[in-house]
Amino acid sequence: MRWIWLQQEEKYTFAEFKSVFTAGTGRVQLKIGADFRYAAYVNGTFAANGQYADFPTQKVVDTVDISAFVKDGENELFIVAYHMGDDCQICSTQPASVAFEVLEDGKTIACSSKETLCRQSTAYTAGDLITPQLGRGIYYSFTAKENAWESAREVETGFVLADRPIKKTEIQQKRLGKVIAQGSFQLNGGETAGEKMQNAWLSSRLFAQMTGLDELTYNGFAKPVVFTETQGDGVYVFVDFGCESAGYPQFSVEVEKACTLYFGWGEHLADLRLETRRGVRNFGFKMDLKAGRNDFSQYLLRLGCRYVCFFAETDVFTINEVAFEEELYPFPMPKKDFGDRLFNKIYETGRRTLQLCAHEHYEDCPWREQALYGMDSRNQMLFGYGAFGEYEFARASIRLLAQSMAEDGLLELCPPAKCGLTIPSFSAYMVLAFCENAERDFNAAFVDEVMPVAEKLIYTFMMHTKNGALQTISGIRYWNFHEWSDGLDGVGPFKNIDIPEESDAIMTALVYRAAKALEALEKKVGRLNQAAKLDAYAESLASKFEQFYNEEKGLYASYIGDDGQKGYHAYTQAVFITTGRVDEERAKALREVLKYPDGKVVDITLGAMEVKYTALLMDETQLPFVIEDICEKFGGMLYQGATSYWETIKADKDFENAGSLCHGWAAIACYVFDNYLKNLA
Repeated sequence: MRWIWLQQEEKYTFAEFKSVFTAGTGRVQLKIGADFRYAAYVNGTFAANGQYADFPTQKVVDTVDISAFVKDGENELFIVAYHMGDDCQICSTQPASVAFEVLEDGKTIACSSKETLCRQSTAYTAGDLITPQLGRGIYYSFTAKENAWESAREVETGFVLADRPIKKTEIQQKRLGKVIAQGSFQLNGGETAGEKMQNAWLSSRLFAQMTGLDELTYNGFAKPVVFTETQGDGVYVFVDFGCESAGYPQFSVEVEKACTLYFGWGEHLADLRLETRRGVRNFGFKMDLKAGRNDFSQYLLRLGCRYVCFFAETDVFTINEVAFEEELYPFPMPKKDFGDRLFNKIYETGRRTLQLCAHEHYEDCPWREQALYGMDSRNQMLFGYGAFGEYEFARASIRLLAQSMAEDGLLELCPPAKCGLTIPSFSAYMVLAFCENAERDFNAAFVDEVMPVAEKLIYTFMMHTKNGALQTISGIRYWNFHEWSDGLDGVGPFKNIDIPEESDAIMTALVYRAAKALEALEKKVGRLNQAAKLDAYAESLASKFEQFYNEEKGLYASYIGDDGQKGYHAYTQAVFITTGRVDEERAKALREVLKYPDGKVVDITLGAMEVKYTALLMDETQLPFVIEDICEKFGGMLYQGATSYWETIKADKDFENAGSLCHGWAAIACYVFDNYLKNLA
């Protein structure tokens, strides 16, 4: 295979490629890769999409069976690829390129070369910034004149090819939408598609007023629905797919004359409208419709949402169909029954949350970021071992984290992206994740591969240890984040301020745990000298735990600075308990603080709930409390209509009204139920 592209390389470019091949009746496979994203069509039918989130040093090429789309004789392969061209939190910039090879029964019958026809797409062009994590979206035109085809240019990429480490995601279900609101709108300013929809004045209409149909007998889009409205700038329609989902929207609409359509997506209708603009975030595409029928589907940008909306600048807007093709990773789904309907529902919603946050790697959320974080993914792995009984997906995510080590000995924030930021505690969580994976499903080759990275991380932490404690790190690259409770959020990312060096209790206890876990793994593989070094370092940390304890308060302080101990958080108490180095009398008192934190400590948030529950469940008598707490928190979400679990208990109202309603770290109930529920009397 040869890597090819357009004659010129520009940022945010959509390129199209065409190749004609002749096939017989054998098994036909497509090998394909791209620098960022691709979608492949055979004889006009969608066949494959994606691109593993990788590094140039291990460039993954997919192998896809396309026999079902190939006919005996002449066939056409059409590929559209998106070159982002900028680092964001889901990718790093790589040379703009596509490579493919078509094989029949193992024999090459077509492949990419400088003879391959290509052109810059005019249907797809780069749209607004969706989020800083996801990069730019699309602007789609049904009216643009197509560019002429020309020969491709071969590209020297320097890629080192590698086999895909995990399975490809699958289109598992097509969800049909249902209209839930409609009316007329008037634009009221805004530059992006998301902002225009967010700012638009809405005037609602009854379904029957606009369509002439009886809403009670309306059955989705069993037949086309015509919306008519002569007021304002046009027609708006909101559509519900019934649950939080991740995948690709499809729709077919008709208009009497060419017009502009704004298409948006989101997770909630808390403000009685779809939130398409939040801060700098834009959840919308602008589209140019042609007169007549417009059928749209795209497989380049995966969306996370429950709802979509249409703002069509026309008086008559016909919707033939609105659907959402759900794309999920093919995890095993062991049957679970905990003997209680609420328990089962809590568990299955947690597993669904994990599914929606796992595609090419574990990701924090499908809507806003889709990014791989060290702490988030460690939690998801831990929860997923019981939920799915699968370990390779976790190993692939750990490998991506390990491959991202920077010159300072810490991991990038969201590999394979290079965003110039790291959270030191997340590197410690990666060591824990690596050791936990090896403990549950030992893979010698994987351990040999990642062990040097884990050792280097502990060595890096040694360099940041002073007076027996880990220190906060100053500099714009370092975000000293632990979790979202007040005082532990590390000021915030990319803050160019002089952060004072302070002794960090959570890092000290967390790195102790990581060193002890790695010590156990070193012993398992017979590296006793290295194990002894780790034990000595861990013991040096443990010997200084007491400096954080405040006798008067009966609590561990979160930091020690020039002005002494400060900050008292539930997370801090929990992480010290989980080290196993707190005597039982003190641990018992601290567990009561974890259970009833009001007025004593800043409470823990969902992102660190695993630490809290683990600390409590080290005393098996605390299981009824933990189960009741899970029922209150996550059962409470279900009673409020949640179909996946939220980023924080504040739901969409957190983070300036941009809280995610589907977040992998909130699937803690799966872990507790799988590991402890059988012990409930």
